[in-house]
Amino acid sequence: MKESVLDVLMFLLDNYSEDGAMDDDDRDELAGQLASMGFGEGEIDHAFDWLESLAQDDDTATQTDCIPWSDHAQRQFSAQEQYRLTLEARGFLILLGQNPMVDRPSLDRVIDRAMALDLDEIDLDDIKWITLMVIYNRPDTAHLYAYMEELAQPDALRRLQ
Repeated sequence: MKESVLDVLMFLLDNYSEDGAMDDDDRDELAGQLASMGFGEGEIDHAFDWLESLAQDDDTATQTDCIPWSDHAQRQFSAQEQYRLTLEARGFLILLGQNPMVDRPSLDRVIDRAMALDLDEIDLDDIKWITLMVIYNRPDTAHLYAYMEELAQPDALRRLQ
């Protein structure tokens, strides 16, 4: 299931309209294409719901539910995050949190969207793709997309350290 949901999400990212708007006809057409490629209806629906949630404005929730991070704070992973995110994935997220190019709300959104996939294990490659999707869908972060694509390359962690 892991590869299927992420494969659906990557397909949707490649075919999603640039302004983030998708009407029922677009969704039906993309769902038909995905079904013809062999993806199940549940995986397709889960991916659409995940992507729609990603596109929603989460700034209000971040401001009212969480205390803003200080410049010197380091995010701690919950027990569930530690269980599901591999050590490499958590290390990558820590490096992103220390990088001034990635803002804290975006980093929190990456973790939120990773946990929303309901996967037993979320590895480094999964986190890289989710980070790309979050950055792509956040307002005023288009300049980060090329940077994040570079980080998605296999030897990117060595260059970051």
